[in-house]
Amino acid sequence: MEIQGIVVVFKRHLEAHVYAATTITCYSHYLSVFIEYLQDIGVTDLKQVTHETVRDYQLKVRGMNLAEETKAMQIRPVKRLFGWLLETHQLLIDPTEKIKETNRKNRKLPLVLTIEEMQLLLQQPNLSLRIQVRDKAIMETLYSSGIRLNELVQLTIHDVDLGDKVLFIRKGKGNRQRVVPIGRNAIKYLKEYLTNIRPRYAKKKKEERKLFLTNEGKPLTGNTIRTALFYYKKSAGITKNASPHSFRRSCATHLLQQGADIRYVQQLLGHRNIKTTQLYTRVYPVDLKQTHNTTHPQP
Repeated sequence: MEIQGIVVVFKRHLEAHVYAATTITCYSHYLSVFIEYLQDIGVTDLKQVTHETVRDYQLKVRGMNLAEETKAMQIRPVKRLFGWLLETHQLLIDPTEKIKETNRKNRKLPLVLTIEEMQLLLQQPNLSLRIQVRDKAIMETLYSSGIRLNELVQLTIHDVDLGDKVLFIRKGKGNRQRVVPIGRNAIKYLKEYLTNIRPRYAKKKKEERKLFLTNEGKPLTGNTIRTALFYYKKSAGITKNASPHSFRRSCATHLLQQGADIRYVQQLLGHRNIKTTQLYTRVYPVDLKQTHNTTHPQP
């Protein structure tokens, strides 16, 4: 089973199942690291990979001076690859079975902005500039809905229902679809953008249906959004990370702080497993206890 050829087919599988381009790039990188490890130990066929092979690789990764999530990311695509080989009957045994990506007890808590920091960040765009009105709509949408960056850039004008105040996520993680609500502020600035800004940007490319565009009428990229958020974070004097995913984490944490049911947050974020959502309950444990004490009918 020639390794490089199998990895190429696996990448096509990921593309066919609408995995994010960034995820595919990341998986490709860390699979190449794993392949180099196999070459170093003289393994040239994936059928030769045993549980001990993967376990030794994991021990090597755990010994590296890296963040726990980065260590997990080195194992994750390896598990996905062998899981796919098992599902497609190319292997009879999965050598990564019972191999955990990382020790979740050692994982760092997700970094989130406080409510006050988020409000300050959202105040940064200059609303006298068209491009910053667009940025304001993006920021309000990310914070209100908690959607992923890739989900945001995939939105089309047909995926926004201002009347019902919802977004239709048609290309979510794992090709899953869902409907998410958006709040008043997000509605306000999306309406402003759709009415007064986007028509100007779309003049050169009237056939374009993506929701967020550059001033040249091209679909906005994730990197452009990351750069803009870094600028606004710096302008606000915030030292914490303020990436698109920070908006998602902050949305989830603030909802839980305010007493939202965790299963509602799970549905909003599109988590398949509630254990993923439960990570957010560790961010502000004191606030959650206070919410329980004030809202539970049997104190």
